[in-house]
Amino acid sequence: MKALAKVLGLVVFGVLLLAVALLFFLTRIFDPNDYKDNIREIAREKANVELTLGGDIGWSLFPWLGIELEQVGVAPVDQPDLALAEVGSLGLGVEVLPLLRRELRFSDVILNNVSLNLIRDADGRGNWETVGPQSKEQAEAGAGAGADSAGSGGDQGQELDIAVQSVNITNAQVLYEDRQTGQSVQLSDVNLETGALVEGQPFDVAFIGLLTTEQPALRMRIDLQTVAQFDLGLERYQFDAINLKLDASGAPFSGRAVSLQLQADSVVDLAAQIAELKQVRLSLADLRATGTIKATQLDQDMQLVGRLDVATFDARSLIEALGQEVPETSNPRALEAVSLGANLAGSANSLMLEDLQLEVDGNKFDGNMGLVDFERQALRFRLAGNRLDLDGYLPPVDEAAAKEPVGSSGGSKSESTPIAWSDEPVLPLGLIAGLDVDGSLDMQEVILTEQVIRPLKVAVQARDGLVRLTQFEGGVFNGKFAATGQLDARTRPVTLSAKKKLTGMDSMAIQEAYDVAHQLRGVIDLDLDVRATGNSMLQWMSSLNGQSSFDVSDGALLGINLEQKLCQAIALVNRESLGAPVGSENTPFSALKGNFRIVDGTVVNENLVADLPGITAKSRGEIVLPTQRLDYRLGLVLKGDNVEMPDSACRVNERYVGVEWPIRCSGYLHNAASSCGVDTEAVTQLAGQLLGNEAKRKLGSKIEEKLDEQAPAVRDALRGLFGQ
Repeated sequence: MKALAKVLGLVVFGVLLLAVALLFFLTRIFDPNDYKDNIREIAREKANVELTLGGDIGWSLFPWLGIELEQVGVAPVDQPDLALAEVGSLGLGVEVLPLLRRELRFSDVILNNVSLNLIRDADGRGNWETVGPQSKEQAEAGAGAGADSAGSGGDQGQELDIAVQSVNITNAQVLYEDRQTGQSVQLSDVNLETGALVEGQPFDVAFIGLLTTEQPALRMRIDLQTVAQFDLGLERYQFDAINLKLDASGAPFSGRAVSLQLQADSVVDLAAQIAELKQVRLSLADLRATGTIKATQLDQDMQLVGRLDVATFDARSLIEALGQEVPETSNPRALEAVSLGANLAGSANSLMLEDLQLEVDGNKFDGNMGLVDFERQALRFRLAGNRLDLDGYLPPVDEAAAKEPVGSSGGSKSESTPIAWSDEPVLPLGLIAGLDVDGSLDMQEVILTEQVIRPLKVAVQARDGLVRLTQFEGGVFNGKFAATGQLDARTRPVTLSAKKKLTGMDSMAIQEAYDVAHQLRGVIDLDLDVRATGNSMLQWMSSLNGQSSFDVSDGALLGINLEQKLCQAIALVNRESLGAPVGSENTPFSALKGNFRIVDGTVVNENLVADLPGITAKSRGEIVLPTQRLDYRLGLVLKGDNVEMPDSACRVNERYVGVEWPIRCSGYLHNAASSCGVDTEAVTQLAGQLLGNEAKRKLGSKIEEKLDEQAPAVRDALRGLFGQ
């Protein structure tokens, strides 16, 4: 038996020695470089690519089934000169003996000097689209081969147990060029290194690369480190301790260097169609944020949910760190304290901040806001807040201009021609055409131009060039306002319309707020409905049409003394001159009301009525907005009061009661009050009428005295003739 065992041992040893000798012989005698042409032909037929093998093929059989390639190129068959991919060198080995146990054990996978060129031509076709089976027969052949491969040796129903010692890719680059848009993106200096890739076991991953774009000019250094783990059977991939650093510079940041760091844990479960980022920590300049985000239905209509919390940060410093111009504000500390918290909801093309809690410099807002369509930049928001001082966020006020006097009571005294309306475009029509907005703002208090608006409600909709202000209401100037409006930029010329209602407004407060010279005091109620076309102040003033009604109570016309004007008219009829001025500088009234219509920029009013002490004022006239001129005729009617006049030249008798004493205002809008005076031509005509009436009265009286005694019947007939 010992001899037999010795013989068997010698036989086994001889067989192993023979096998080793055979493998050595194959690796030395059999040269795969002799089959390069066959390999290229197979690549054309099966993969529809032109394969270039510039260097020698190195290989080994035992204990590793290994291969080494150099200067490998892959190009579409129809464009063999346009390389799709190039590899400087590639090394790969598979351990032989574990294959017998259905275990696939790769050695280190090494790729060096890898280039991938993805080009989309002017017709929108990519150079990678012709790679792979191009016919039904090729596709079926490939599928059949795969099935056969899977079925062979698969009696036990076991899958291959795959492991890779490491992956090492150095000096790789990926170029994407879109010749339709002129966009070019390049990922260069890529280095990827992993630990042992064993299913179910964690391994380290380190990636660095440089991303550059031409439109806009941008450079971004990417540095990623994580611990990964995968389970191919469960289609589950896990990434722990993700640490991503981005260092960017270029045109979007005005040449500044911007750094962003993201830390998180992630899970991708393809079987459940779920991807999740957990324990997210984001830092960008002074900004620090935390949160989570989860995506479901990855292969269908992807849905997003999550949470975002941003700690208080200095938005001014962040804007500056991003290379943007910090807006100049009246309050130099505006935007220094901003924070927010919100739930995230969205899809692959949308993202909304729900249950939003936003705080800006102590001003608090809640509601929701976000984009429902990234491509259209479709903004939606519903916000409510406590208080907002907008003045602090507006540009600083010119101190010199702010100290300029508004003008004396009654308006300017200047006779100079006012500055003409500008014909320069006002609205950014291109921007308006692209707006897609639907939102509302409900504030308890807003401060604007030093005016307290309490409360303020605004709702606006804009899409495809049509902007609708569906709500704009609030309380200001001790009253209330409500307005709606529409701007239609879909046609040329642009059309605008507005409806506005003022209730209980303090006219003095309005004039002071808008730096208008004081010409009216009182409480205003106003209804206005107007429309215009064009895109400049001149075009709007020239095309304005509409109507309005107004009612002013308990007020005064400032800078105009209608009592003095009336006395001047009476003195003119009496053919005397006034002495000292009569009445006060202003004209008080208990009511001032009327309505007007606007036709192509001309405001026409025919029924203005003012109730003055002892006088009723009636007015008619027009205001030509394009030239800023007005022409009004006032009729002052005495009510018959017996108040003694302070000047004998202004003495009133019963003949003057009920007569309209003419006053005319003709000038510019800025000096409306000072442009008013007695209409001497009309007063002269009135004086002649009054003298004629007096002559008739005296003649009638004398005749009546004679007839009282002699012919009473004739007397009565004459009374009828003279209207007495």
